Amino acid sequence: MITSLIVVVPLLAFLLLGLKSIVIDVQEHRLPNKLTARLAIYIVGFEVLTSVVLNEWSHWLPMFQTVTWIFAIFLVIYWLSKNSLGFGDVKFAVPCALIIGWYTPSHWVDFFWISFGCAAVVAGLLWLTRRASRSSAIAFGPFMYVGVLIVASKAVLSG
Repeated sequence: MITSLIVVVPLLAFLLLGLKSIVIDVQEHRLPNKLTARLAIYIVGFEVLTSVVLNEWSHWLPMFQTVTWIFAIFLVIYWLSKNSLGFGDVKFAVPCALIIGWYTPSHWVDFFWISFGCAAVVAGLLWLTRRASRSSAIAFGPFMYVGVLIVASKAVLSG
């Protein structure tokens, strides 16, 4: 029981603090640096705690590789999009990648498909209903949050 509970603590930290981040992103179209940094620190701290309690350290290399890939891809998208993707989203990719890399590093591409796919559907619906134009700002943090939630939850529930 304790083992299964300790395994989900990093995900719970992401879900709680990440929720605060996306609420701010929806309201203000920004992801605060302090909150994003605090989120990443808490996640790494809980991942260290989990590794110590379970004496399991094999997650670390794949997790750091996932963080590197996801951050680098978001950075390239940021540069190519000419600031259509905010730099806050690039920074928020780090805690997202910490969770995905911890629970299911081989499914990091699914995170991209889910995040960008959900954003495209919502943007399309907003455009079709004339609530947004092609140049309207849409917060991307919530879609990243949903992507992490789906990918990591699937990994946790499948064992």
